[in-house]
Parts: sequence; structure tokens; C-alpha cells
Amino acid sequence: MPPHRSVFEVLSDAEGSVTLGWVAEDVFYTRFTGGLSATIGMAHAARLRDLLAGVSSLSYFVDSGTLSHYELLARSAFARLILENRRKFSELVMLTWSVGATHAGAAFATAVGEPITLLTEAREFEQRLVAVAPLAKQRLDPRMWEKPAAVKIPAVTSVAAFK
Repeated sequence: MPPHRSVFEVLSDAEGSVTLGWVAEDVFYTRFTGGLSATIGMAHAARLRDLLAGVSSLSYFVDSGTLSHYELLARSAFARLILENRRKFSELVMLTWSVGATHAGAAFATAVGEPITLLTEAREFEQRLVAVAPLAKQRLDPRMWEKPAAVKIPAVTSVAAFK
């Protein structure tokens, strides 16, 4: 994996956080934890937009299994970005709340069409992720990250990058 792809980034505020980074060559991962504010959601969408501009294709795994709530602006920014770039995704696997996909989630999946897969079981999500990124579990373990100094971004409480 190229050095520029070995860093995990954490965007956070008082409501929750987003962890994002490469878990293998051409396999990108995002985890939403807690609540997703409009500020963090839009910062995440901007990061993902920049990343997508530099690749021809990728597998994208999104873990929102522990997402407690989100602001509409955050969800809309994410949905627009995915829809605008759907051809860049060779695979899009999303772990939703364990109660199942919401009406909005089902409508989003229908709009995106192939290659989206919505899952409600964390175990199945992990199996699919490890199938394309065998070292993903180790890469996602924060104890394995080297922690450089935090970087501040305007309108975001904290950002930290981890190798």
C-alpha cells in the first residue's frame, strides 16, 4: 500500500466521529460512531470527494452499525457524493443499524443500484471486508496505529491521522 494510503483520519465533534482510511490497496473504509453532525458529515464528504478524484475505482466499506443519529445535511452530502460517483465504486458495502435499513436507506440503495450491498449483521460485514482486505482487522485496531500530532480543520473540533 503506498505511504499516502496508510493513514487513518478521525474527524470528530461533540456528537460523534468518523474514522476513514485505506485498509488495503483499492479498499477504503469509513466507520461512523455516535451522532453525525452536519459539520462532520460535510467534512467527511469533502474528504471522500478528494479521494475519489484521485482514483479510477475502489471498494468502499461503510460501517454505520453504531451510528445513533445523523443530521439531514450530513446524510444528503454523503448520498449526493455516492450518486455522483457511483461508477467509481467496484463494490459498496454498508453496515446499517441492526434493526435494518430505514426507509431512507432502502431508497438510497435503490437509487444507487449495483454495486451497493446493505447489511445488518456486523459479522457478515466483517467477513466481506476481510475477503477483499485480509489485514483489515489488524489495520483497524487503534492499538496498532502510530499517533502523530493532531491536525485542526476549521469547523471541525478535532482531526487526528493514524498510521
